[in-house]
Parts: sequence; C-alpha cells; structure tokens
Amino acid sequence: MNDPVPSSLVELAAATAALDELDARCCDPGRSPRMIALREQLDQVRELLPAASSDASAAGATLAALEEAGAMVGALQIGCCAPNRLPLYARMLDRLTKIQIEVNRTQLA
Repeated sequence: MNDPVPSSLVELAAATAALDELDARCCDPGRSPRMIALREQLDQVRELLPAASSDASAAGATLAALEEAGAMVGALQIGCCAPNRLPLYARMLDRLTKIQIEVNRTQLA
C-alpha cells in the first residue's frame, strides 16, 4: 500500500495555514468558536492519518473526520464569509479533498 501520511500531512498543514490566515482576518481573531472547532477537527484528522494507510477502520474514521471538517468549512464560508476570504475557504476544501483522495487510494491499492 502507498503511505498517504507524508503528502497528506503537507496538505493538512496547508489547510491549517489557510485557517490561521482566515482567523487572523476575522473580526474577532482567536475567539470564534466555529474556527476553534474546525482547528480541533483538523487536529483529529492529523491524529488519525498515520493509521489510515494500514487499517481500513482507521481509513474510514479519517474519511469521516475529513467529511466533518469539510462541512465545517462550508458552514463557515456561508455563515460568516467576506468576499476577500473566499480563496481561503477554497484552499482549505482543496487540501482536504487531496487528503481524501490519498486515503481512498491507499485502500484501493
């Protein structure tokens, strides 16, 4: 099986960096409960990733955590987005999708 962890961790770091930038541009930096929850969700993905390439159940849990993170990004984008922040949301979703593809790829190999 291919190991998705190294490339997925790079993608996750990029998603987290976009969240950091988004939070810094927020009207109340560091205090948005929804951004804090998203950061915690990304941390959960980070914890699950190492086992995703060797264990189908861990891969399933990783994909579920990614799905929840994507839903949280979408809710933030629709609920509190200023047009100049749209690229940050798109960047986060793109990175999460790349992780999802890698996790799925390892399960098919």
